[in-house]
Amino acid sequence: MADKIDDSKYLWTDKTDDGHTRIGLNDLARNEIGQVTFAEFPEKLTQVEDGDPILSFEGAKAVTEIHTPVAGKVARINSDLIEHPELLNEDNRDKTWIVELF
Repeated sequence: MADKIDDSKYLWTDKTDDGHTRIGLNDLARNEIGQVTFAEFPEKLTQVEDGDPILSFEGAKAVTEIHTPVAGKVARINSDLIEHPELLNEDNRDKTWIVELF
């Protein structure tokens, strides 16, 4: 079973130009989880409530499930993370965002 981390201190949120909220991993999360090697989104990720899971992933130090800090409808998921979970290891918000909500 995956560990549940204190998501509020491990995530960043940014407003996009179209008013959506992007959510992604911050440096603290990357340091504590280690090199990410696998990522998976929950099935039918179309709407989330505060605290719902938005991504499960495996790092060198932990298997972790990330939960959204805000509620909303899912506008987009970063599907690149499925084929390239190693993107989560980078410090580039344009590549490491997880979901975008509206």
